[in-house]
Amino acid sequence: MKGKRRHGRGNWWLKILGQHKKSTEKEKFFRSALAVLAVFFTFALLIFLYRKQNVYRWHFPKTVLQHREMLERVAKEKGLSSDLEVLYAIMNVESGGRLRDVMQSSESMGLPVNTLDTEDSIEQGLSYYKELKEKTRELSLDDKSLWQAYNYGIGFLYYVKKHGGQYQDSLAEDFAMEQSGGKLVAYKNKLAIAENGGYRYQYGNMFYARLIEENILRNREKNKMEFSIVNKILMTVSGVLFLYIMLLETFMTDSESTARVFKMTVRDLRGKNLNTLFKNQGIYNGLLGIALLYGTYRPGGNIELSVVILSMMFLVAVYGGLSSDKSILLKQGGLPFLSLVSLFLRW
Repeated sequence: MKGKRRHGRGNWWLKILGQHKKSTEKEKFFRSALAVLAVFFTFALLIFLYRKQNVYRWHFPKTVLQHREMLERVAKEKGLSSDLEVLYAIMNVESGGRLRDVMQSSESMGLPVNTLDTEDSIEQGLSYYKELKEKTRELSLDDKSLWQAYNYGIGFLYYVKKHGGQYQDSLAEDFAMEQSGGKLVAYKNKLAIAENGGYRYQYGNMFYARLIEENILRNREKNKMEFSIVNKILMTVSGVLFLYIMLLETFMTDSESTARVFKMTVRDLRGKNLNTLFKNQGIYNGLLGIALLYGTYRPGGNIELSVVILSMMFLVAVYGGLSSDKSILLKQGGLPFLSLVSLFLRW
């Protein structure tokens, strides 16, 4: 009986120890989960702050942007908020925002030119544009056909459909020639002067789609943020650092250099599981470095993509510093952090 009691007590004590062990494992799990969530939300916050700071701006004349509130309100009502860039370009080409009929939409209602006031002009202009857009999608045509149709009328969409279904500058010219009976008028626009000496046909404007495109490209070009010399230096060194980490972890896994950097023994690094883990981790770090260098030096480098990659580099270092060795935060995360700061401050 005594033996059984002792055995029973022993089982009871082992059960308590087992419960304590399970509790500890749960705590570790929750701590790890919280760390992962913290890293995720920090990453999301960095991207949000970048996007908020570098919000897309409209680079059109002040005379056009003075109608911004009204244009954007009507565009939202008509489900055209995604077309604002085109609508600003149309207003700029049509009137520069200076005329009362800012969208020059009176004729689309069968009224004489400049009949509508500003509010009615925007209301009608956007209704007309929406009608043309729906017909463009119905006929499976491209955006340039839509832009040119705002000037020519809906008939041009059928004309494009009949002649191949793809906008061509020659189609815009042929349409105007047919509608005008070949009558020419002087047109002192740089596009016209460069192409034909400065004329167009006496029907609409055969250069209209190209003028809209020119306005859109100019706006997008001014919204581009180029990397500065400081940005490139810091990002290049960050990329090279992560390639060096890949060299140590993947190609020199059990070397003295790797053992010294990661404060481990060569014997430990030669262990099969740890060796495989290091090699895989090295590939991950190397790919981050390659991606950053690509984003830095590709033509028209994508800054937002670089912010994403640098954020990943920095947060991986933060997690490593918290979970393993605090020096990782500085050694691995210092340069990516400085690169992020330089991008946010536009150094």
